[in-house]
Amino acid sequence: MSTPDISQLNPAQQEALQTYTAVTDQDPIAAIPLLQRCEWNVQIAIARFFDGEPAIDPVAEARSALPATSVRETANLQYESLLSSTRPSTTRQNLEDVVERVDTSAAAETQYRPSFLFSLIFTPVNIIYRVFTTVFSPLGFLVPTFLSRLFNRLLYQQSRPIRRALPPAENARRFIREFSEEYGENTLPFQEAGFNLTLDNAKKDLKFLLLVLLSPSHDENHAWVQETLLSNQIKSFLDSHKDELILWGGNVRDSEAYQVSASIQCTKFPFVALICQTTESGSSAMSVIMRAAGPMPASELVAKLGTALTAHQAQLGATRAQRAEQEASRNLREEQDSAYERSLAQDRERARRRREEQEAAERAEREAQEQARLAEERKQKVTQWKQWRAQTLAAEPGAEVKDSIRVSIRMPSGERVIRKFRAEADLDELYAFVDCHDIVKSREGEEGSDKSVDEPANYVHEYGFRLVSPMPRAVFELHNGGSIGERIGRGANLIVEPIEEDGEGTGEE
Repeated sequence: MSTPDISQLNPAQQEALQTYTAVTDQDPIAAIPLLQRCEWNVQIAIARFFDGEPAIDPVAEARSALPATSVRETANLQYESLLSSTRPSTTRQNLEDVVERVDTSAAAETQYRPSFLFSLIFTPVNIIYRVFTTVFSPLGFLVPTFLSRLFNRLLYQQSRPIRRALPPAENARRFIREFSEEYGENTLPFQEAGFNLTLDNAKKDLKFLLLVLLSPSHDENHAWVQETLLSNQIKSFLDSHKDELILWGGNVRDSEAYQVSASIQCTKFPFVALICQTTESGSSAMSVIMRAAGPMPASELVAKLGTALTAHQAQLGATRAQRAEQEASRNLREEQDSAYERSLAQDRERARRRREEQEAAERAEREAQEQARLAEERKQKVTQWKQWRAQTLAAEPGAEVKDSIRVSIRMPSGERVIRKFRAEADLDELYAFVDCHDIVKSREGEEGSDKSVDEPANYVHEYGFRLVSPMPRAVFELHNGGSIGERIGRGANLIVEPIEEDGEGTGEE
């Protein structure tokens, strides 16, 4: 037998081969003969791979029983069936397939009573039944048991048995704990979270949600869990798709699981559904893409799950790529905005610094101008004060004054000036004469031409020198006060020392 050539397969056969190998992980060359024997029906081929091929091929036997004239029509029908089974449906999604969040509030735990009309009709019967049960309770063993149950069911009907309400996460943990207690050690990766949170995570992460709903009141429940749900085929399937599949299970006796079963219109248990995000009709809702109601072999369930999962993997992959591209674009935009904000902040900082430097320069210029103005104003006041003080100096006493004191003063220019002062004159008179000597000297020979000058207002004159006697050295400080006669004596030779050029001084005489 020659080796099959994959390149000779038509597109439908290649798609069927890809679906089959994705579920069974079998070599494509070895898978082609089995698919050919199954007329390229993927579900039949997957079932035969896990369960083994029968001794007699039912497809071949059925084809041999058909008339020869219908062979072409049969092939066309089988080809159309193959295309419809392997290609994902492109029709508009049904509203019952859309999975929404369920209400987990306490109001969902309502205990339903019969309608008012039904209760009104059975009120007399209820009264009579209560009277008879009270009076004839010792003879209750004579009443058939089914009658008591019938009346209880009619008079105290509930929609379903309701257990103690728990938060969604506690419900999930209680389901896992009861599942392990009833069926042994649990190796299935059930989510310990509520259905709403699990559904949101599956939608956010673009994963498949495998939903398992159990009803302990059904007879097939225990056998299906032991033979199908806990089989090695299901475990291998879950392990091979653990990165793209989330498993959530619930007991319909719990409020949340019951509401989930009602929202997806589950009518038969045990129930398995595969849910993922779909984009039919322009929406991106979580929808049921595969339903498996009632007991079925593990191989058939794996085949259905694999077919549905493979048919929607490409769509989820494209959505993941689109979301990654959007995330990259958003990150790039955020980085660009951040870089722009940093650049803008740097520009603002530089502008602030320039503005502060300009303000500091302007402030320094204003201060310099103010200092210059104050210096000029002080200089004018010093000149005015000297002119005023020069005209208020007492005249030099003549020879007729017996207590006059002769003082010899060496000016900073080196000029020596000798003048007489009255002994009772204040020491300030001597300091004023030295300070105003230039003005007094310039006025000599210009008598009668001087104009009266007023004393400057708000001005306190400070002398920039002090008078010192060299031998022995004595400093005549003005702030000590006293008259010339008291401080200097009958006569003295003094030197004018500028205060700026002097150190700490040597003190009083």
